[in-house]
Amino acid sequence: MGEVERYRDTPIFFRVTEDEKSQLKKNMRQAGYETLGSYLLKMGLEGIIVNVDFSELRGALGDIGSLRNEFNRIGNNINQVTKHVNESHEIDDMDVYLLQEEVNAMKEQIAHFERTVVERFNEKLRQLGVD
Repeated sequence: MGEVERYRDTPIFFRVTEDEKSQLKKNMRQAGYETLGSYLLKMGLEGIIVNVDFSELRGALGDIGSLRNEFNRIGNNINQVTKHVNESHEIDDMDVYLLQEEVNAMKEQIAHFERTVVERFNEKLRQLGVD
C-alpha cells in the first residue's frame, strides 16, 4: 500500500495525563465530535478562551474585611449592653439608640458593598461584550 496523500500533512504531538485525556474525550463527546483530533483542531483554531481579570473587584472584596470588623464591633457592643442589662436589670434609651445606630450603619455598609460588587461585575461583563 502506498502512502495516503493528505491535505493536512504536518503532525503535532503532545503529552497529557490519563485524567486530562479522559476530560478531553468527555469534552469531545459533549461537543458532538467523533474523533479527538477533529475536536482538538476545531478548538485550537476556533475555540474561544476567555480570560477575565477580576483584579478590579479586589477593592470591593476588601470591603469584606471592613464588614467583618464592623460585625465584630457590633457584637462587642451587644455583649456590653447585655452585660449591663444583666447586672442592672434595666436598659436605658441611650443603649437602645446606640445599638440601633450600629445596626443601621452595618446595613448601609452591606448595601454599599453589594452595589459596588454588582456595578464592578456588570462593568466586567460589558467589557467582555456580555449583555
